[in-house]
Amino acid sequence: CGARGKRLCFEDEWLVACGGATETQYPYGNGYQAGFCNDEETWRVYSQTKLNGWPYGLATSGVENLDALFELARADSVGGGEAADHVAELYQAEPSGSNTECVGDHRVFDLVGNVEEWTRRRDGVTDFHGNLKGRYWAEPRTCQSNLTSHGDGFRFYEIGFRCCQDPL
Repeated sequence: CGARGKRLCFEDEWLVACGGATETQYPYGNGYQAGFCNDEETWRVYSQTKLNGWPYGLATSGVENLDALFELARADSVGGGEAADHVAELYQAEPSGSNTECVGDHRVFDLVGNVEEWTRRRDGVTDFHGNLKGRYWAEPRTCQSNLTSHGDGFRFYEIGFRCCQDPL
């Protein structure tokens, strides 16, 4: 985010973008609507052994998309290639904006379902700064759902982030 003049979104910003001023449960309202967001995919069993081959520290600000990240992993090592291929098999997210009904008042798409998104906490916790919001493609959650049990360094194939920018 920093390389693009932005930053990781704070959880309260994310919540407003998702539920709007009325704090709806979902971007589109208070009742769950099947098929509005990418949250009904079948969860696939993963191999931790294959995922452990992922090269640590691979992502840089120069990586523009997931395919480029996979290519870097494949070029790094045999284990990196196996991990990239496995993640490609498991990954079921869609480009943001693909689910045109998964949007709220602020016109931010795909905040629930698709991928869990790292957000930054503002609650005064000093030893852990993150909060995962939105859940991923195989499990619907509301805008208000939180997952704060993972440390700042936690990474997994179903987690992503989105960048925010302060008003000009």
